[in-house]
Amino acid sequence: MVRPEWPTGDQQWVARYRSSMAGKNVPAVAVHERERELLDAVRAAGRPAVELFGDAANLATDDVTELATANEAVRTSEGSGVRSTLREAGGTLAALACVATVLMGVRSGWSIDFDVAPLLLAVSVVTVAVGWVLGRAFFSAGRPMAMVRVLLAVAAVAVGGVAAAVLVGPGQTAASDVSVPLLGLGLLAPGVVALVVASRMSEATLQEDWDDAEWLRRFRAGLRSRLVPAETTRDHVAEIHQAMGAGASSAYAEFGHPLALARELAEVNRTARARRWWGVTVMGTGTPLLTAAVVVGLASWQALTIPVVIFLVLSAVITLVAGWGDRPWARSR
Repeated sequence: MVRPEWPTGDQQWVARYRSSMAGKNVPAVAVHERERELLDAVRAAGRPAVELFGDAANLATDDVTELATANEAVRTSEGSGVRSTLREAGGTLAALACVATVLMGVRSGWSIDFDVAPLLLAVSVVTVAVGWVLGRAFFSAGRPMAMVRVLLAVAAVAVGGVAAAVLVGPGQTAASDVSVPLLGLGLLAPGVVALVVASRMSEATLQEDWDDAEWLRRFRAGLRSRLVPAETTRDHVAEIHQAMGAGASSAYAEFGHPLALARELAEVNRTARARRWWGVTVMGTGTPLLTAAVVVGLASWQALTIPVVIFLVLSAVITLVAGWGDRPWARSR
């Protein structure tokens, strides 16, 4: 899809408009059509865009309210397909590799001796991190049983790795005098490869061929994944089931994508919004603070301990401050 050619004087304005529209669940086609409308108005009036429409970010905010769709939110969210999952897993692996490389460099300098037990523990940590990404993807996709199977498998591998490390014990060297920079590049490679592969994959498309029974299962799971109360979920499922019994068309033809409908219903449910806000806020603030406490307790970062702790605490504070404006009880007034 070729973007419209804007006048030179409007380039900065339209760039700000595009950046403000990005990631706001507006389909690319809708963004293209809206931008074409704006450009036609600019050409017809013969005036700069800022004079006609005002601040680009404010206009984008208004357009997002009108053009954003639940279908696009589902398509670009966690669990929308292999692309999104692979991208998140790659980012997780790359972040872990960077942290591990910095920690090894601080503690051991340019070379390190690899013991078997820490290596097994590291494999367990990576398995848990990647498994958590996969589990969340299945949960967001409305597939709770697949999520449970993944988490059980991850738990088994992680526990096995810890048990093996305990059995091996300290002092068992796997490799000696390993270059930390080369090791860091090797650790970083899987995450980078995953990110590159994800970037080259085609955009996800929403499934359209649905069996009614599967549609209902995914709809129910989609409501629960958005933290809609169980009783409300049962009521919505019963309404849909009754409507399906009265009509001749399929559930998808009548109500669209199950996860998109579930998201729309969850957005108007105050309890679900509050639960999601608390979950994100507690995780976003609690995880960095807990990690900071662990860093201080282990004192394994040496000279970097204080900067790392400051960074983690600031991350928690920023998350809390940024999320406070989006608290559901403030939005509902």
